[in-house]
Amino acid sequence: AISHFFGEDAPLELVVAVDMCESMRPAMSSLKKAVSDFLGAVPSRHGVTLLGFNDDVFTLAQRAADPAARVKAVDTLTPWGSPAPYNVILRGADLPAPRTARGRPVVFTDGEHAGSNATIADVEERLQRSDLTLYMIGQGQGIRSAPLRKVMERLSQPTGGRAFFTERADELHDIFTELLDELSQQYGLGYQSTNSARDDTWRQITVDVDGQRRVRARQGYRAPASSSQRKER
Repeated sequence: AISHFFGEDAPLELVVAVDMCESMRPAMSSLKKAVSDFLGAVPSRHGVTLLGFNDDVFTLAQRAADPAARVKAVDTLTPWGSPAPYNVILRGADLPAPRTARGRPVVFTDGEHAGSNATIADVEERLQRSDLTLYMIGQGQGIRSAPLRKVMERLSQPTGGRAFFTERADELHDIFTELLDELSQQYGLGYQSTNSARDDTWRQITVDVDGQRRVRARQGYRAPASSSQRKER
C-alpha cells in the first residue's frame, strides 16, 4: 500500500566525477568541453562537488566553489594513471549531502576499470544500499566499445539513472538539458514492505502507471541486515 506520494522540488546535490586516467588522453579535449558545458548548464541553486579520478580520487572543486572555479579546475586536468571508475562511484556514495537533497552522481568516463580496487559487484551492492541515482556519460572509447557501454548501463539503470553515449556536441547539449530536466522533475513513492525480514536480500520493485506513460524508477533495494549479519561482514 502506498503511504507517501510527493513531487521533488528540492535542490539537487550533484557529484560530477571526471575520468582523468591515461586511457582518456586521446579524448581529453572533448572531455573537458563536455564537462564544462554540463557544469555551465547546472542551475545555481543546485550543489555541485567536482571530483577527478584515475586510480585515486581527487577533489577538484568543493561544493562551495563558484561555477568559474569549477570550470577552471576542469581546464587544468592532465591524463595520467590507471582507470578506476568503481572507486569514484563508491567515494561519491559516501559523500555527505544535505537532508533536503538527494545524491546524484554524474560520471564522465570511458568505462575502463583496470585500476579499480573494488569489483563491479562491490559497486552494485553499495548502490543497492543507497538512494543514489547514477548517471554515466560515456567518453572516448566508452562510446564505441559495446562491453564498456554494457558496464555503464549495468551500473546506472538499476538505480533509476541512465548511461548516455554520443560524440556529437549538439547531441551532448540535448542530453544535458534532458538530464537536468529529468533530475528536477522526479516523484517519490513511499510504502512499508510486507516483508519484515532483515535478511540483507535484494528486493525487486516494479512501478506501473495507467496510460501511455513511460516510467523510469529504481529497480529495487537491498533490505537492511540484522545486527548479526552486519557483524559478520
